[in-house]
Amino acid sequence: MKMIDFILGLIVVIGIGLFVASIWQFLQTKQFLGASVRSQATVIENRLVQSGNAKESSMMYQPVMKYQVSDKTLTFSPNYKSNPAAYQIDEQVAIAYNPTNPQDVRLLTYWGLYLASIILMAFALPMLVIAGGYFLFKFQLL
Repeated sequence: MKMIDFILGLIVVIGIGLFVASIWQFLQTKQFLGASVRSQATVIENRLVQSGNAKESSMMYQPVMKYQVSDKTLTFSPNYKSNPAAYQIDEQVAIAYNPTNPQDVRLLTYWGLYLASIILMAFALPMLVIAGGYFLFKFQLL
């Protein structure tokens, strides 16, 4: 077995793994949306946080939102930051939360729901096309 066959075979295996992980993540999101409760959250603060490492850092805004579950008011902060602030104070934002675990909240935006699936797929497809194409041509299947 040539070294190139081994390396490209490994890339195909990694690509398949990433492809499967992407599909799994998409199905998890679909399942979450099917079982979730939709609501509106209100931005109550744009928290200024430091982003980066000790050498290079920048100040970014992370929104803090409040939402109502039955008679309780809960807060959550998405995992992303931006500069300038992505939301204005008192802006209404569509969210979905798990009724059995109201702290499990996701923003109802395309990127808020499908970012993980897209990133995994963006790495998987080139690996599969390039390395898989090599083997398809090598074994004259294409």
